[in-house]
Amino acid sequence: MNWIKSNPFVSGLAAITLLLCGILFLLASKWGAQYGEAKIGFDDAYLGVTTAESTALYPTADLRDGKSKALTEHRDALGDLTKLFDPYRPEKTENITPQAFTDRLLTANEQVSTAFGKTMLPENFFLGFETYRSQLAKPDATGTLLYQMDGIKAALMGLAEARPSALLKVLRVPVPEEMGGNSQPDPNDVARFFSCEVTFKGSEQSARDFLNSLGATDSHYFIIRTVSIKNERQTPPQVSDAKFETIATEEAAVAPANPFGEAFFELPDAVLESDVAALPTAKEPTAAGGDTALETTATQAPKPPATVQDTSRILMQVLGSEELTVFVRFDIAMFLPSKELPKP
Repeated sequence: MNWIKSNPFVSGLAAITLLLCGILFLLASKWGAQYGEAKIGFDDAYLGVTTAESTALYPTADLRDGKSKALTEHRDALGDLTKLFDPYRPEKTENITPQAFTDRLLTANEQVSTAFGKTMLPENFFLGFETYRSQLAKPDATGTLLYQMDGIKAALMGLAEARPSALLKVLRVPVPEEMGGNSQPDPNDVARFFSCEVTFKGSEQSARDFLNSLGATDSHYFIIRTVSIKNERQTPPQVSDAKFETIATEEAAVAPANPFGEAFFELPDAVLESDVAALPTAKEPTAAGGDTALETTATQAPKPPATVQDTSRILMQVLGSEELTVFVRFDIAMFLPSKELPKP
C-alpha cells in the first residue's frame, strides 16, 4: 500500500491497463464466437455453390425436349401464317417515269369513272390524286404512289359494284416520298399502311356490299379503321307517314258489300269460257205449247274481282328506304419482306 501511495501515477496506469485488458478479452471472446458462426455459414454457402456448379443445370432432358418441340411448332405456325400474306407483299416496288405514272393514273381514273356509270362523282374526280392533274410526280415516289393508286382503284371498283347514288369525296393521305422524304419501317413493323377516306351516299345494301368488298378483294389487303353512318332522315317515322293509297275499279265502288267476300260466289280462275258454254241451257215453252227451246248461253267468263293496289309507304319508312351518308376510313396494307425466324 505504501508503494501505491508513493507511486500514484504508476499504480493508476497499471490499474487502467488491467481494466483495458479485461475489456479486450471479453470483446475478443464475443467476437471470436461471432466469427466462428460466420465462418461456418460461409463454408456452408461455399459448399452449396460448389455443389451447384458441379451438378447438371435444369431443365431435365424431358422438359428440355418438350420446350424445344413447342418452339419448333410455334415457329412453323408463324411461317405458315406469314405465307398467307405473300399475295399482299410485293417483291419490289420499282419506280417508273413520272409521265408513265400519269398515263396509268389517267387510265385508272377513266376505268373507275366508267364503272360508276350514272353515279354522281365529285367535281374534278381523280382517285384522290388531284395534285397530279397539273404536275408530275417525283421520280423517286412513283413506285410507292403506283401501289397506293392500285389499292384505291380496287376499293373504288368495289364501291362502284355496290351502286351508291353519289360518291361525295375521296381523300388520300400523302406519302413521305411525295415531299422528298423517305419511309423507314421500325424493326418490329410487318407492313406499311396507306390511308384513304371515302364518303358516299346510298342505300343500306350498298353500304353493306362495299364493306364486304373490302374484305373480299384478293389483290390488296384492306383494314377498316373507322366507319360512320348517318341516316338521311334524323327523325323516326311518324303516324302521318302512313299513306296507304288504294285504287279500285268502278265496279268495286258500285257493287254492294258482300259479307262472305267478293269471291265467295265467283267461279275459280281456272274455269274457261268453253266450260261455261257447256253448262245446261234453259228451255221456255212457246205460245203454241210447243217445246221450242230458247238457249241462253253464257258468252263471257265472269269478271275477276276489283283489283286493289297498296303502296305501303309506311313499311318502306320502317324498313329504311331513306339513303345513308357513309364515311369509311381504311388502310391499304403493303406487307414488308418476311424475316427469317430464329431457330429454337
